[in-house]
Amino acid sequence: MTIACVHHYLERHARRGPESILLVEGDRKTTYGQIDAGANRVARFLLAQGVERGDRIGLLGQNSRTYIESYFGILKAGAMCVALNAAADWPAHGKLLAHCQARGLLCGDRVGRHAVGIENMPHLAFILGNRHSWPDSIRTGGQVRLLDRSEWLPRFESEPLEVTCTGAERAAIVYTSGSTGEPKGVVLRHANLVANIKSIVAYLRLTCADRAFLVLPLHYVYGKSVLNTHVAVGGSVVLENSFLFPQKALDTLEASAATGLSGVPSTFAILLNRSNLADRTLPHLRYVTQAGGPMAPAMQQRLIKALPGKQIFIMYGATEAAARLSYLPPCDLARKLGSIGKPIPSVELRVLRADGSEAAVEEVGELVARGPNLMEGYWNDRAGTAEVLNDQGYHTGDLARRDAEGFFYVVGRNREMIKSGAHRIAPQEIEAVLAAHPQVDEAAVVGYPDEMLGETITAFVTGCPGQQLERQEVLRWCRQRLPAYKVPGAIHWLPEFTRNGSGKIDKRFLLDAIARPDHSSPDVMGSDPFFVFSGCAIGSMQDRTS
Repeated sequence: MTIACVHHYLERHARRGPESILLVEGDRKTTYGQIDAGANRVARFLLAQGVERGDRIGLLGQNSRTYIESYFGILKAGAMCVALNAAADWPAHGKLLAHCQARGLLCGDRVGRHAVGIENMPHLAFILGNRHSWPDSIRTGGQVRLLDRSEWLPRFESEPLEVTCTGAERAAIVYTSGSTGEPKGVVLRHANLVANIKSIVAYLRLTCADRAFLVLPLHYVYGKSVLNTHVAVGGSVVLENSFLFPQKALDTLEASAATGLSGVPSTFAILLNRSNLADRTLPHLRYVTQAGGPMAPAMQQRLIKALPGKQIFIMYGATEAAARLSYLPPCDLARKLGSIGKPIPSVELRVLRADGSEAAVEEVGELVARGPNLMEGYWNDRAGTAEVLNDQGYHTGDLARRDAEGFFYVVGRNREMIKSGAHRIAPQEIEAVLAAHPQVDEAAVVGYPDEMLGETITAFVTGCPGQQLERQEVLRWCRQRLPAYKVPGAIHWLPEFTRNGSGKIDKRFLLDAIARPDHSSPDVMGSDPFFVFSGCAIGSMQDRTS
């Protein structure tokens, strides 16, 4: 069978080894044949609702068998999967579904409440989910048909479909916030995803014997990549949705004989700081992968010490690259701490000057990529696409340098996106919420380095004339208007902002001021009412979120 599309991997292994285990959830194991059959039912359901090739279908839910069957079912029907973040709120979901004019939405068992407010969207025809999870307010009325999964899916056959799909067809829209905070829908074709899958399988040397321990959410492009690569080789995936209890998670990892563990920097910070990772032998664990933001060299050293003999892959990528662009081979990790390594197979990386010429060794410029895994563009955004894609390739927005051996190092970001845990967060959205508070005049939000999360959200505000800022009130304001992962971990008061030559708030000054060793860091600010940086008094309104 020729592999042209992502779901062809599932179909190939369902045919060759239908009893092979694809999914492990606690004591429950699900085979390739069962997942493929469930995906076929989802695909037949979608076609029966009038879904056509290229239609967008939203997918919202926690990691589960239901999610995986829905994902592959959407692809089998020839539609585009629009994965939504289950941690976000319904206004965010509605905004994205409206932006891509989604035809339908598939919901997991515990997220029906997220549908409040989108049951009357003009382009949405149906929502498939668990009727018991719907709030009473949306069970009746509205132009969107609410369909119960347990009632509808059994009506459809589980036999393979005859839907032709080529690699040139679109497979997904993955939303990532742009520099303005507005959603950008990354359009990925099957060929983009398959190219990335093949490269990752090659450098990780994955086989059917590999079993990934998945703590990353499947809506996240990194989590989806772990699923896709292991399905590609006929391996299996262990879902772990209780990572808040790292000791329990490690017990599961060990008991499941998982061979791979993938995470963002905060994943490994939690394991290093809140578990006995270093005391475990983990005899089946072969490799570890890290992406989703930079990991501090000090933490890399701690991870090497905690996992002797294990292969640790430091990786770099972007949603626009389906998601991987480079990796640092484990054999080079100790001597190249802080490097993002070299390009993955089939990808070319260059450091370019502002005039488009290639930078010299150790010269800093913008990191630009070329390869078959690069996105088609942003959904309905020609201007945004043109800003990052041209004949030179994909402009990552990251500043980097290349050493004499060809290893790349990212030294900064042109864009201000905050990477906190598994989330990419636009400062502008939080600034707008803060500035809307009646006591706040202006707000600036930055990402401050944090060992656990990669970055924590740190906000600076100025008060309106004659207004007294109340810490708890401002935080309550944020919590009422933002998902928990977007609420600032610290808020600092300024009498005025320092500005650059163009009149914009100088955010680099704010970061540098906090980082100075002679001043308190955000973790301890607040013990005194004010701190003074270069003549500018900063008062703390800190209140850490848990």
